[in-house]
Amino acid sequence: MDNIVFYSYKVNRHDHVNNHEIKRFEHSISTLREFNNEIPVYLFCDDPDFIPPHFESEYGVIVRPFERAYNHGMLFIYRWFNLKFFDKHSGEFDDANILYVDSDTLFYGDVQYLFDHYNYADVFGREEFGFRHDPNTGGGKNIRKALDYVDQCIEEAGGKGHIYKYCMGVMLFNKGVHLDIIDRLGELVELMLKVKDGKISYPVPNPRIIDEYAMWVILSRIGVHGGLFGVQDVTQGYVEQKHQEFFNPIVIHYTTKGEQRLAQDEERFSNLLRDVDEVSEDIDPYHVL
Repeated sequence: MDNIVFYSYKVNRHDHVNNHEIKRFEHSISTLREFNNEIPVYLFCDDPDFIPPHFESEYGVIVRPFERAYNHGMLFIYRWFNLKFFDKHSGEFDDANILYVDSDTLFYGDVQYLFDHYNYADVFGREEFGFRHDPNTGGGKNIRKALDYVDQCIEEAGGKGHIYKYCMGVMLFNKGVHLDIIDRLGELVELMLKVKDGKISYPVPNPRIIDEYAMWVILSRIGVHGGLFGVQDVTQGYVEQKHQEFFNPIVIHYTTKGEQRLAQDEERFSNLLRDVDEVSEDIDPYHVL
């Protein structure tokens, strides 16, 4: 069974944005390679010539064109269409475990750890900030009412409200479940267009994560068994409360909002060693849905 890591990037019309993103991709991939030189790493781009040649020669990155160019003004939908690449090779990837990673990530341990320890459910991720299973604060005074409304909207869109509300920056799709997602990409587009046109409710204040909301609906329609990464393995945001006294994630998804602060503290973090024996007893405190 193959374990695969993949990234996606749609070239921006502004050069300064592209230059910054290339630096972020290289930073993420280079830290991944510090701990693992074997796992296949794919980078999908709508203009493959835009990716510097040394990504392949130095880091072994497999650069591929987008499976489909999508220009409906819907942010980030292209990353899920790129899953179709893994359905084109005579069953080669039918049972693959595929980890999608955003560019705003850094690795502090071997990515293989995630595949080895998070293999008992179909899908793993962290919940979006402020949702029920996210330890970070947020949501305001009426958080319970707001979360119940999200569940209600998912159900009205034909999904099931109990699905984890995943942040899609670091997502693991196990046991070939990516094939089920590929089969429903048309539904994903339909949902996003309905949100954009105001035909169905969008209960999330962040307009940049419409594809995440649509994916919550799709995953619940599929009926996946979902799990959550432990906060000690996949850190979300800048530094979560648990990491104030120690720092031992496999990967940190620092998000663009925390990028400047991370840059100030990265050297200090890199000097803190991950003690796998210490954290192995606390792999995942959450139940599988």
